[in-house]
Amino acid sequence: MARNCGYGPKNCGTRTTGILMMVVGVLIFLIFVPRWVWTSALGVCLISVGWLMWRFGGR
Repeated sequence: MARNCGYGPKNCGTRTTGILMMVVGVLIFLIFVPRWVWTSALGVCLISVGWLMWRFGGR
């Protein structure tokens, strides 16, 4: 059987969700950095959690 996303078909959703979280985190961070500190912190948290899901979600 073919392996999707490199780690099997069940883990493709986790990796995709991780990538989406990183993209949303970067957008929030870039848009709201000059305005609000808490939204910048939210962006950094989304990037971090998204990276962890992308990196370790396939195992």
